[in-house]
Amino acid sequence: MEIPIPPLAEQQCIADCLASLDALIAAQAQKLDALKAHKKGLMQQLFPSVDEVQG
Repeated sequence: MEIPIPPLAEQQCIADCLASLDALIAAQAQKLDALKAHKKGLMQQLFPSVDEVQG
């Protein structure tokens, strides 16, 4: 069975496209982590601990 493969230049273009998508996904994941940390900080300010209220 013969399996056609694209020319090397097209393969490189596909690889570059996929690499840029990987970088975009990684950047969005970092942004999401930062937003989750910010949310956690805001929630902690919104609901103070019992020790802070009594002290």
